Amino acid sequence: MEKHKFSFQTRIGPSLGTSVRHWMKLVLTNGSVALRYYPRVFFVNAVSSLGIPFRLYERFKFNSKVDTTEISTPPIFILGHWRSGTTHLHNVMCQDTQFGFITMLQAMFPKSFMSNNLFRHLMRIFLPNTRPMDNMEMDINKPQEEEMALGNLFPYSFYNGFYFPQRTMEYFFKYIRFKNTSLKVLEQWKKVYYYLIKKATLNMSGRQLILKNPANTARIKLLLDLFPNAKFIHIYRNPYIVYASMRNFYRKTIEGFMLQSVTEKQIENNIFSLYKQLMTSYFKEKQLIPHGNLIELKFEDFEVNTMNELNRIYSELDISGFERAKNKIDFYLSSLSDYKKNTYNLTHEIINSIKRKWDFTIKKWDYDIPIELQLV
Repeated sequence: MEKHKFSFQTRIGPSLGTSVRHWMKLVLTNGSVALRYYPRVFFVNAVSSLGIPFRLYERFKFNSKVDTTEISTPPIFILGHWRSGTTHLHNVMCQDTQFGFITMLQAMFPKSFMSNNLFRHLMRIFLPNTRPMDNMEMDINKPQEEEMALGNLFPYSFYNGFYFPQRTMEYFFKYIRFKNTSLKVLEQWKKVYYYLIKKATLNMSGRQLILKNPANTARIKLLLDLFPNAKFIHIYRNPYIVYASMRNFYRKTIEGFMLQSVTEKQIENNIFSLYKQLMTSYFKEKQLIPHGNLIELKFEDFEVNTMNELNRIYSELDISGFERAKNKIDFYLSSLSDYKKNTYNLTHEIINSIKRKWDFTIKKWDYDIPIELQLV
């Protein structure tokens, strides 16, 4: 990957398209910013300032259309811990043209993506061809998770916590579980999230949305408040691989735009705690989903028997159109034939910690230490 592209990607973070007011509120209310990271603050501030006229124009031109847009069919929510295969599943299902999604461009510039040709061109130039952490293809029109869009709409997004890794779990409890937050913030989050989905629906000409957001794995009750008849797909993966991939994610992505220093031990604790809290919440709240509106699948099965697992998803969730979409999906899968997954190595100490701290999923899903994982 070219150096300038990687540099740009790792510094954009989840708030590049936010307003100056929200960005400065985020920076000033989350503790000290290390001096060496001040250029990152100024960079986001500069891009955000540049976007002011575009945001104003889009508000004037499109807000009334967004307000009158109807969500005729509730979204399909893809759930799962980060690095569990949610992106691959999302990309595969979005090959079915009956579905819409939030694009990378909308996620980065949710307030101006429908009319902002300047940022559209800049992203085409600087956005890397593949994601730094897993080499999956990137493009401004490809599906992206809406948590990034939320981070650009207001400060109350879990992804804004990536700028302040010392406060990761605080952000989890405040903006995923909504504990220790005011009712006003919760209601604002619901309003903004619903607006985001309406705008995506307008952009996708009214098609049913498939939304992929790992943070939503612990927001099931909240999502059902907004969409009582929504359908859910939960994908899970070997926890040992999830840990290794999450550490790689921190090294290649988050460390590139964070604004405060963090120790290796703090990152390790964040990964362990976040997984446990997210999955515990999921197991508790999934019982709220109406019968027939949830399907759970194993990443390893989906990876090997993709079409069979997709057929099961469509069948169990009572989604029509699988036969019509098969050719496009198969063509997309063929395009991935040269894709090479990352390889990981873990110490025996970390392996033992995973086994001890995440045994509740390791035992539930009957996982062992994978043979492809190298021990050091």
